[in-house]
Amino acid sequence: MKKAIIILSVFAVMVGAMIAELIFVNKFYNSLQAELEVVAESIELNESNVSNAETVALCEKVAGKWEKGKRTLLMLQNHNTVRNLDEKIVSLMEVVKSDNYNDAVIFAQSAINFVDDILLDSMPYLTNLL
Repeated sequence: MKKAIIILSVFAVMVGAMIAELIFVNKFYNSLQAELEVVAESIELNESNVSNAETVALCEKVAGKWEKGKRTLLMLQNHNTVRNLDEKIVSLMEVVKSDNYNDAVIFAQSAINFVDDILLDSMPYLTNLL
């Protein structure tokens, strides 16, 4: 009887940890995607001067948020996925600072689409399990 209680307790702790991981990852990526969409809007509005103070500040905010969460995500998710998104965010920031409108639009949409793909893969849907 004691073994069954221990096994059930360990199982409950594991399920709780998995749920906490799903909630953290989902919240983090949803908020990151929302901030990336704000950056994309700012880029579209300032086509002639992409490297304005507002857009650069928004990019730095996204990069700062990403740097804070990246270490945790490296423990929870596939390393290649995290590194690919890291590359996209760093590239977006550098392209915005260099005042390159076309590349800024491409990198912003690429990062938004990549986060969307991550969100679809991180939630356990029946199609992901089969």
